[in-house]
Amino acid sequence: MGTRNNRAASKGRAATLLLLVLFLSVALPGCRNESGRTGTQPASSPAAIPPEPAREPRNPDPALNSLFAGIAGIAEPQADRAVKPDDAVWTAYAKFVSEEWGHFDSSVLEPMSSWAAVELKEARKATRSLLYAFGGPDFATSDALFPEARETVLIGLEPAGNLPAFDRVSPAWREAFFTDIGELIKGFLERGYFITGDMNDIYGRGKVDGALPVIAFFLARRNCSVVEMTRLAPDAAGVWVEKPYERLAQRPRRPYGVKIVYLKPGDPEPRTVVYFSCDIENKAFPAGSPLYRYFAGLERMSTFVKSGSYLLHYGDFSILRDLILSRSEFVLQDDTAVPYRFFRKGRWQIRLYGRYTQPVKDFTNVEQPDMKRAYEEDAKSIPALPFHFGYHWRTQIDNLLLAKRPRRPYKSPVVH
Repeated sequence: MGTRNNRAASKGRAATLLLLVLFLSVALPGCRNESGRTGTQPASSPAAIPPEPAREPRNPDPALNSLFAGIAGIAEPQADRAVKPDDAVWTAYAKFVSEEWGHFDSSVLEPMSSWAAVELKEARKATRSLLYAFGGPDFATSDALFPEARETVLIGLEPAGNLPAFDRVSPAWREAFFTDIGELIKGFLERGYFITGDMNDIYGRGKVDGALPVIAFFLARRNCSVVEMTRLAPDAAGVWVEKPYERLAQRPRRPYGVKIVYLKPGDPEPRTVVYFSCDIENKAFPAGSPLYRYFAGLERMSTFVKSGSYLLHYGDFSILRDLILSRSEFVLQDDTAVPYRFFRKGRWQIRLYGRYTQPVKDFTNVEQPDMKRAYEEDAKSIPALPFHFGYHWRTQIDNLLLAKRPRRPYKSPVVH
């Protein structure tokens, strides 16, 4: 009997304690458990995690936008615009480049954008940073293919250069500038890529002295608004440092760069495009160098290459090739980039587009028999490309490869 009474009393106390706990859990929902989360709300609920403070909006720079528009041949109504409305040279240039751009936009960029919206849907969602190797100042193509990228990195051997100061130059200088940039842009709009020799020849004349005016042209033509622009260079410790933009009297030692923060129409979130003047051959691009660290630190990176002179086929460019393969979420490229054999079966999911043909006569010993076989075996199922660019621009026999890395947990890069 005594044991039963003790057990009954213990059960009564336990029941009372349980009721008290239930009461407290209902009456005091803000009490936290050991994990720090509230007892009645998931950690992801609005009440559990305070909202992020509102970001101060970034406003376009009127002077920069006026200058970029002038370089692009776009008329502006502002009274203080960079190019005056009675400038006959600029008016002729604007008419010429507008016609050339209109044709390129309708025949290449518009079908490219429509194609990419479908075929690159998954890649675009996964990509925060886009590395466009060997593209020089070609922001137009990267923006058509990956318009959601928050950071686009363009690289080339050519200098970054300066923006023109139209208010401090002679009419003859201004005329020479528009002649030179018109020649450069026309060549690109005809072929879809820049020729290094042509760029060096025009840059050497000193009016268009680097990639920056060309990037300005493309940004304005893609209806982007410029917020700010800075110079980039590594310090003595190899850390990249931003400095306010200023004209450079002489070219810095490579690698160095320029960074442009811009806004897209209807999107308040700023994006960046960075151009690096650099040599990415192994001897100038060792693992652990400032530029290597910059590329390796790109968040959710994908890589795009076209008209890449087949440099990634050679051992002298193996460091960049290995970085692309080890860090990229997706790789979009033509046959001038990473050889087909490096996308090992089972490690990358590959989709082919267009047609593969023998490289143009300027390049030898870069044929890819395994890629040719892949195109021949699946010829009926490989979709055509609705646009054309690259070395076969005359024959319009183009190819693209889209490679997707198998999903795995993200790990920060280890730089040796």
